[in-house]
Amino acid sequence: MKFTLFMLTFLLPPGTVLAGEFSVTLKAAEESALSASNSYKAAKLSAAAADVAAKAAGSGLSPRLALEGNLRYNAVVPQISLPAALGGARPLGDNWNYSVGPAAYWTLFDGGSARALYDGSRKLASVRSAETANAGRQVLLAARIAYFQLQLALERVYLIGENLQLSLAQLKDVSLGVKTGSRSRLDGIRAAQETISRRRDLLRARAELSGTLRDFGFATGIPVPCGTELPLDSRMAGRDYGGAGAADLFIKADPYEVMLPGLLPAASGTVDPALPAAAAFGESAAAYGLSTRAYRAERFPKLQLSARSGLDYPNGPNLYSFLQTSAGLSLNLPLFESGRSSDKEKESSLNSAAALEKRDEAALAAEKDFEKALDDYRALVAEQNINIEAVDAASEAAKLAYEAYKAGGGTWLEVESANLKALQAKTTAAETNAGILMKLALLDSLGPTR
Repeated sequence: MKFTLFMLTFLLPPGTVLAGEFSVTLKAAEESALSASNSYKAAKLSAAAADVAAKAAGSGLSPRLALEGNLRYNAVVPQISLPAALGGARPLGDNWNYSVGPAAYWTLFDGGSARALYDGSRKLASVRSAETANAGRQVLLAARIAYFQLQLALERVYLIGENLQLSLAQLKDVSLGVKTGSRSRLDGIRAAQETISRRRDLLRARAELSGTLRDFGFATGIPVPCGTELPLDSRMAGRDYGGAGAADLFIKADPYEVMLPGLLPAASGTVDPALPAAAAFGESAAAYGLSTRAYRAERFPKLQLSARSGLDYPNGPNLYSFLQTSAGLSLNLPLFESGRSSDKEKESSLNSAAALEKRDEAALAAEKDFEKALDDYRALVAEQNINIEAVDAASEAAKLAYEAYKAGGGTWLEVESANLKALQAKTTAAETNAGILMKLALLDSLGPTR
């Protein structure tokens, strides 16, 4: 057993090797998440595509100009029989026929179908815009939660490290007392056991911090630096942890006091009346409503004006090209289509009603989530007031327990218990701080844009 411990010590020599510091602020995490998120970028591209589609739909309201041409070959050319005095039989044209020239078309009346399709396309663009805003809010919320979890993991590592330093200092005192005979061998063993427990706790906390850091990098798109196996909080650089503090990376994040003021206004706000998640369904309902109008208009007559000027060949029996200019009106009135327009109109109407139901449900869900998060936030604030008292009491108790032990009026078990309770109280306060920030982030994601 001793040989095994010796080999482990040889393979993992103590000492701190500072390779670098990874410092990231909440603002930088938010900006990086928005610029790196594939879902957010996809939503923005979809919104841009919908804007272009709306512009394309608007072209149906304007005249259309085209260059038209056709070339045809007739194997048989009809002839007209004439007396010999008039030249005999003459062909009525030529085997080759062509016509080429500009043409213009303008729909004068279609029951409002083209206008409804254009307005519907604009509504769809609004839907995509709302979806983009909602995607941005979700990405921002995920980035903030990942950052707060990273900050909490750092705080846990730091608090355990501080407790380990205290255990090391107390172990040194107890070991000296054991040598002088003023402390029992059992107290020395128990003090050493407590130090070992804190070292193990620190190792586990650092491993959890490493995983949290990678989750943070994935959520924000910020590259994770090398040496993330067992990182430490930047406040722990250069401190002695009895050989348990070696690290290649030190991480620095915004403290709780810096992040809180920017999110506090969310607790006094309300749900955004134009919440993108609900607005997207509302705009979708409007788009379906316009589609209903477009399909209804298909049952109206369609009147179209056309004008054309072209170079044609041949000019009847005269085998030469000539300039032909023409204009016309065309009327199209559907008489029978197996109920297609009526069915499509009904489909769009039902889809519009469904989208309105989804809009109302999204609004109610957002209201519920907001009120629930607000209740949780208020409960956490009340709990934190208790936690502050608990931390003060536990810290004072740990100090008095050790002083009593040094004076001979207490046992080491009492000291160990008091130290552990102080660590638990501080950890609970740190977890509550993180919970407060997360609830504020959720409230902010549901509130009006600030």
